[in-house]
Amino acid sequence: MSVGLMDPKASDQNNNFGLGNIPTAQDYEELKATQKSFSMMAGYLNGSTVNVTYKNNPQRYTGGYVTEDFFKIIGVSPVLGRDFTAADNKPGAEKVTILGDEIWQRDFGADPNVVGQSVRINGKSATIIGVMPPNFKFPVSEELWTPLYNEFPPQPRGDLRLGASNNAPAVMGRLKAGVTIDQANAEFITLARHLAEDNPKTNQNLTSASVQPLLNTFTGVQFRQTVWAMLAAVILVLLIACVNVMNMQFGRAALRAKELAIRGALGATQWRLVRQMLTESLVVAVFGAIAGVIIAYWAIDFYVRSINALPFPAPYYWKFTIDGSVLVFTVAITLLATIASGLVPAFLSARGNAAEIMKEGGRGNSSRLVNIITRVLVVGQIALTAALLIAATLEIKSIRNQMKLDYGYDENGIYAARMALMEGAYPSEDSRREFFQRAVRALQANSQFKSAAMSIRQPGPIRS
Repeated sequence: MSVGLMDPKASDQNNNFGLGNIPTAQDYEELKATQKSFSMMAGYLNGSTVNVTYKNNPQRYTGGYVTEDFFKIIGVSPVLGRDFTAADNKPGAEKVTILGDEIWQRDFGADPNVVGQSVRINGKSATIIGVMPPNFKFPVSEELWTPLYNEFPPQPRGDLRLGASNNAPAVMGRLKAGVTIDQANAEFITLARHLAEDNPKTNQNLTSASVQPLLNTFTGVQFRQTVWAMLAAVILVLLIACVNVMNMQFGRAALRAKELAIRGALGATQWRLVRQMLTESLVVAVFGAIAGVIIAYWAIDFYVRSINALPFPAPYYWKFTIDGSVLVFTVAITLLATIASGLVPAFLSARGNAAEIMKEGGRGNSSRLVNIITRVLVVGQIALTAALLIAATLEIKSIRNQMKLDYGYDENGIYAARMALMEGAYPSEDSRREFFQRAVRALQANSQFKSAAMSIRQPGPIRS
């Protein structure tokens, strides 16, 4: 489960779209100490930059800063070495790290004796204590992990000194047996109100809480809405295809009206005629389904290559395959679509008046009922198509507008860089400030730049 504190009066965006936030590390610690719903809780920062030097070879990785129960909650242990302990997570403890399998294979030569070797992490000496299993990069695309509080000791609430940060972690926990999500939600709402009463300066508005399955944290409301919208579009396309096939079947039935009349006169029952036309529809549907599955395999391969080419890696748990249950669902929908698009034309064609159809100039299968049905189908098809086109056009326009936002300046001429100075090389606040001032002066003196400036990402007032 994910855990977050909520401001009932704030917008969805400020409440992290219903997931809530943990404003300080102290909030996490107090919640962990007082709650009764979880057997374990853990905090983590993911997507962080971690600088590692191994045998004088510096590398920058995407890593996670985690508390000691992080891997225990998700039930994954290192395949080499050991897991983190509470002692590892204390400020001032000897720095340790656990490697991901990918960088262990690539940058550490898959050395089976890597556990116990020394590296430098963020400018400080550290020891490798473990290697995680292959294909494990939780939470998103992490390549290694290190204890949270060892790197970022918790700061006092509301500390606004330059460089000071609570580095509030995201929080997850494992429900105890027999505890429901509603019960956990009720408990954490009560705990949130107590925190707000005890810490009015930092928590006065955070009087509610949210406990949700961890999956919701990584998919997000907007992502799920997009997926449902895509599914709705697919269903609309399927309905349009069914209407097309149904109209085609009516046309074919009109052309074959005399054939069906003769077969009926020779003794074919109405059900036999319906079964014949449904069989023909099923053959067409089977070939269409086979072609669709082949195209789907090709499209998935193309999509995976496109995702892998993105500048930022996708979450490691994004796996695009033809799922067995989805394939069964597709076959079932194909069968239902076949029946839906073929049954009505087959039934109306089979119940036609044989004597009337056989007369020269007879109206055949173009009865008044058939004409009404075909016209309704055409109107419905046009309506569905128009709705789909409008929705697709609006979606494309929204994406285009997001990529063409007017920032009030020429964004192609603005460049930005993010830098973090590690305490090993820059141990004091003055040394870090001096470095940044020197860097800005050097950029300002460079003839390739018209101007240069520095900012800090930390919100709120800064005292320097």
